[in-house]
Amino acid sequence: MSEQVRPRIAILASGSGTTAEAFIHATMTDSVDAAVGLVISNNGNAGVFDKVDRLNNQYRGLGIDVLHISGVTNPDGKVAKGEQTLAESAAVCEAIQERDISLVALMGYMKRVNGKLLETFGHQDFPEGGYKSARIINTHPGPLPETRGLFGVHVQEEVLRLGLRNSAQTLHEVAAGYDTGPVIKYINVPVAENDTPDSLFNAVQQTEKMWLPWEIQHYLRITGLSDRRRNDEPR
Repeated sequence: MSEQVRPRIAILASGSGTTAEAFIHATMTDSVDAAVGLVISNNGNAGVFDKVDRLNNQYRGLGIDVLHISGVTNPDGKVAKGEQTLAESAAVCEAIQERDISLVALMGYMKRVNGKLLETFGHQDFPEGGYKSARIINTHPGPLPETRGLFGVHVQEEVLRLGLRNSAQTLHEVAAGYDTGPVIKYINVPVAENDTPDSLFNAVQQTEKMWLPWEIQHYLRITGLSDRRRNDEPR
């Protein structure tokens, strides 16, 4: 009989990595029945690298691999600002596949996924009907579609400009285009009368860190990705 193993997750992040850090802590305290096996950033100076290094030292045997893969390390002609090069996408995809990863989670990753990575892991709708659930998901710090394509504090600037009663933490499958793909979970974050973009951004971040582990655990379960057996191929 094959042995059940914890699904492995790869995190893609571009910045400080506070959300990634909180999520990794959750995997080490049994809040999430999964293990982070890889962290990739397109930014060679990203703070997420320092955080993962500290976590690898804090938890014996954690052993998370870290990689810097970008359009600089893997150039491939001219691309639009904020998009992966095709060579970059292929390198990220190869690194993920080499490590038997079940699910890819974008946590503050500031590039639009495309190429081989999107083809292999992204959400697909079939012309004849039906779809394939994504094995790559993104956490977005605002309501969709109102704040599609925005990032960081700019999301909350738009929420306030539109006069919305709530911002949100939204987890969605990744498809072609910025912040597209079916929504997995949507948690409202009420806008206070005296909120600024910064204060609202902080509130959304706290909500994200609290709920993201549960949301990812839920997605692993409903897609069958949590049902892994040793020597099995990822579903």
